[in-house]
Amino acid sequence: MTHLRIIGSVIVAVGVMLTALSGPVSAATPAEAQVTDVELVPVDGARFEVRDRAYGGTIVVRSVDEGLFLGEIVGLDDYLAGIREVPYSWPMESLAAQVVAARTYLAYQLRGGRSGREAEYGYDICATSACQVYAGAGVVDTEGGDRWLEAVERTRGEILMWNGRPAETVFSSSAGSRTRANQDIWGGTPIPYLQPVDSPEEGVSPWAEWSFGVDPEAFVEILHADGYDVSGRLRGIRVDDPGEGNGPIELIVDTDGGSVRIPATKLKGAMNREAGRLYPGAFPARREDGRRLPQSLPSYTYEIEYDRGVADDAERFLPSDREIPRSLVRIEGEGWGHGVGLSQWGARAMAERGADYREILAHYYGGLEPVDGGEFVPDRLVVGLGWGKTLLSVDATGPFELRVNGRPSGPVMSGGLWTFLDGGDRVIVIPPIPLLEQLRAFLSGWWPR
Repeated sequence: MTHLRIIGSVIVAVGVMLTALSGPVSAATPAEAQVTDVELVPVDGARFEVRDRAYGGTIVVRSVDEGLFLGEIVGLDDYLAGIREVPYSWPMESLAAQVVAARTYLAYQLRGGRSGREAEYGYDICATSACQVYAGAGVVDTEGGDRWLEAVERTRGEILMWNGRPAETVFSSSAGSRTRANQDIWGGTPIPYLQPVDSPEEGVSPWAEWSFGVDPEAFVEILHADGYDVSGRLRGIRVDDPGEGNGPIELIVDTDGGSVRIPATKLKGAMNREAGRLYPGAFPARREDGRRLPQSLPSYTYEIEYDRGVADDAERFLPSDREIPRSLVRIEGEGWGHGVGLSQWGARAMAERGADYREILAHYYGGLEPVDGGEFVPDRLVVGLGWGKTLLSVDATGPFELRVNGRPSGPVMSGGLWTFLDGGDRVIVIPPIPLLEQLRAFLSGWWPR
């Protein structure tokens, strides 16, 4: 027997019948099953709005160790239609290349099976840039969405294969003049189709080249805040570069407190975590045109040097009307992102020069060409939209079926705002009620969705 306790205008589901009650419900009896998994299954094309994004698949709310998990069960093409990685106004061939890269990356992820948090929470791929950006059913309703849908349909089922399995088709926004080798960024064994190639982004990508300076005291403070054993005055920065294709570059940072070796890739994370927090007005730095860089340190492809300027004890020897050179840590770089595999801006540049999507993919992925994905392309998947929430609000635009712990809980619901609370080891469900709707209207933009 399934028992669903819902607070507010209380609803209790016994078996498959959802019955409204006018009075309060007593404490749960031992016979009541804990509600750990709730599904909202759309009927007749209904959508669900969560945090200003629309979803057309089945919404899953699940009790997990970190609070509430939110996911969506969605068909493959609907998932691809919700990918929001590049502007839809870009050339069609670059869109088609992005679709194949995204479909292949998904197939690669699924082939390895669920592990870690994926296995614990029950999803296949996350919806953020940590996997690939998925924004739901509403994105194709925006201008140019029909072009993206055309690219999805045109390349239906196509993926890139390597040695009989889906390739690891990583991609990033901009590589600058040249992509990077996987072993130079992440270490490990070289992957033949993830080796450096030229990327024709000069004059096309806004991030093809960039540079900025960091005050040496600020540089030391940023590293210290990120956990590195540095202190006092910056004495120097040396670069240990094994050469392209031979592994990660390391920085040797000398301070009064001693010397530390820092992988060049780790500096990106340290800068992006701490620079803006410690110096919000200075980072991300501004370019000559006044626009800020997309991140405090946008990519792993950069050169760094410590320009000492003029020593303090030498200032008295300079004419008073002469500008004294400042000491700076100077960083000059290219691109935005990790730079391995497909460059999205590079794909756009190639498409504008007349390359089709197959040529673009072959260029960035070591000659690989699209083939039918067959068994590696799933019919549907579970997307992890978020977790660790104490409260979730789902606004149903039309009818849906409510399932509790995998079983239907009653007749089709008519829609409305449904709220879910973290009950520790269970999901507490609040149906649409007038008081809650009034509270939501009063709080307006604050109310979580």
